[in-house]
Amino acid sequence: MPESQFSQQPAHKALPSKSRWFSFRDGEQGQSLIWLHGWGMEHASLKRLAGLFSRTHKSVLYDQPGFGRTPKLPDGVGTEEYADDLARELEDIPGAPHILIGHSFGGRVAIQMAARHPSLVKGIVLIGGAGLQRRRSLKFKLRAYVLKNIGRLARFSDQLFGTRLRDAYVERFGSADYKNAGPLRPTFVRVVNEDLSQPAKSLRCPALLLYGSDDTEAPPEIGRRFENLMPIARFVEVRGFDHWDILGRGAYQCEALIRTFLEDLKDD
Repeated sequence: MPESQFSQQPAHKALPSKSRWFSFRDGEQGQSLIWLHGWGMEHASLKRLAGLFSRTHKSVLYDQPGFGRTPKLPDGVGTEEYADDLARELEDIPGAPHILIGHSFGGRVAIQMAARHPSLVKGIVLIGGAGLQRRRSLKFKLRAYVLKNIGRLARFSDQLFGTRLRDAYVERFGSADYKNAGPLRPTFVRVVNEDLSQPAKSLRCPALLLYGSDDTEAPPEIGRRFENLMPIARFVEVRGFDHWDILGRGAYQCEALIRTFLEDLKDD
């Protein structure tokens, strides 16, 4: 079931104080690289790729709030708040402006960082980056509409008659990420309903967009659309990889593409 069928949470204001982000650091010289993992993951998911830069760059790999060892942010926050909190965290990290490298959900946060805190960001790399609503067939949209209304009726029945239909509905139709989100469920609902078209249009830093040709979670068409939205962007479809193995088997291909991007940035 598409996550957007669950009701979206109200927007939240920027957070008043800095959270304590858990970080893993690698490398001692060169341009600062900030690595942001995908939803449901933690910093270790990026270690193989980040490790390829340890001799030439300074890397900081984070557990984003609510994952790994970093406490979660308030219920229902979105990627704007994740970016604002990361900006406060980066105040203590030397080497600004940084290159942000985000996988999937981490790509959403990277876009918001570059849009909201441009002085901290020299460039961004999205690997299977999400943040645009998928293009769906009419059949899919009709099914989603029907299921959304079934969910509303289940919630109404629970409130009025004390039934447990909503739980059964989520178990039957909810996505794995939604069901596994636990206390992060309000944040998950808000994030998957976000459309980052406007932040993408506002970027002034260069962007490298890497998408696996076999990615069904964030398919290459999202990368092509981001390329059209962002003022300075290059899209690359990495053949033979999906949303996950692009970080494993595809690490060396990604490394080569990222290194070319970093070399180009030196000339700016």
